[in-house]
Amino acid sequence: MANDRICGNNVIMVSGPKHCGKTTLVEQFVAFAAGQGLCMAGILARGLWRDNLRTGFDLINLSSGHCTPLARRRDQLHPQHRLIFDFLPDGMQAGLEALAADACRAADMVVVDEVGRLEARGQGWAPCINALLTLDKPLIILVVRLNCIQQIGDLFAICGAPVIDAGKSGAFDQLFDTARRIRPAKFSFSRPQPLF
Repeated sequence: MANDRICGNNVIMVSGPKHCGKTTLVEQFVAFAAGQGLCMAGILARGLWRDNLRTGFDLINLSSGHCTPLARRRDQLHPQHRLIFDFLPDGMQAGLEALAADACRAADMVVVDEVGRLEARGQGWAPCINALLTLDKPLIILVVRLNCIQQIGDLFAICGAPVIDAGKSGAFDQLFDTARRIRPAKFSFSRPQPLF
């Protein structure tokens, strides 16, 4: 499934320990970049919580802002794919549409949240990621589960992509500086004063 692009030349991976704020970091970065006039595409998977337990995810289409239920917690691991969440057909379809190459071609930045075990097996968003990596214009941010970084890097031939640890202090600044290094013309504006 790996493509022939130069290793990681337009990709940033955001990772870190479980529940460290990967999606929150990228959501803040998207809001800041969009506020500077950049065109966004892709998806965020916003976690849902009840009584300190993650109960599911809603999918946010970054082009339209539309929210679709993506996954809900099961009582037990699924007997086939061994995941604790059931992925809902409407949410998966909404994600596939939001991540289609034609929907992302004109964007300045495309986000894929989250990239994990399904994608490491070539499922989930994997076919979309392969197509996105053929696009020249957008900066691509992949929110990757910490235990899948090596597999994802190998699978998509992005082994040289920078990895931002969302759990570390200064992650927002590091993400901004890395985006500016990869796409200097698009990220020519100043980074915000430290707020995050």
